[in-house]
Amino acid sequence: MSAAGVFRAEWTKFTSIRSTMVLSPAIVVVSALIGWWFADAAAHEYATATPQERLDFSPILMGMRGMLIVQLLVSALGALVATSEYGSGTMGPSLAAVGRRGRLMAAKAGMTVVTVLPVSVAGVWLMFVTSQSGLAAGGAPYVLPGDPAALVTLLAGPLLLTLVGLFGLALGLLLRGTAAAVNVGTAFLLLPVLASDSTDFVNVLLSTYWPNAAALAAVFGDSDLPGVLSYGLLVGFVAVMQVAAFTGFTRRDA
Repeated sequence: MSAAGVFRAEWTKFTSIRSTMVLSPAIVVVSALIGWWFADAAAHEYATATPQERLDFSPILMGMRGMLIVQLLVSALGALVATSEYGSGTMGPSLAAVGRRGRLMAAKAGMTVVTVLPVSVAGVWLMFVTSQSGLAAGGAPYVLPGDPAALVTLLAGPLLLTLVGLFGLALGLLLRGTAAAVNVGTAFLLLPVLASDSTDFVNVLLSTYWPNAAALAAVFGDSDLPGVLSYGLLVGFVAVMQVAAFTGFTRRDA
């Protein structure tokens, strides 16, 4: 089967699965709602903040915090691209039809990007609009889309979520089960938040150098690392995960 044929087959499988077709628009809706919710809470905090807290107030950081939650849904969507086939028992027939495992995995990776990127663009942009509108409505500082910091968030945010989707795909191929992939992905992505009460050294280490935490901090304009390093940590980690998934996918039985 040609590469184009494999990709078309992956698209057919993706659009025929109810969970993926529900989760994709749900990510966009949740992004919009959670942007307004976090912004409303931040505006109330700003109203009673001290002068120093008002000086430190970051409209993008406070309004876009919902990406911490949205990334979990995106990771689950990426995992479903692989685990839906294991769950339905169609992975074996797919491998037999394609013939080359590397080509099938490449098609799944392409399917993940083609699906997650537009969903992430819509989600991040809607979250930005609702969050900054919520801050403005609550009397708190806000930024407009043309602001340089806003452009970084609007352009880098969807790319970050797309990488998270590829991370989810790798977990799906390695663990072969939706529940396992979602649970492991959630634990990994939220570890910096869950470890916030740990020692200062561990907390700083995780919040600064953990792959998704470093990239998110750069998207929020709150990173202590150079931008290239912040994003590079996530890119490198996802690349390692893809190599591990490819190795396991090509060596294990379906």
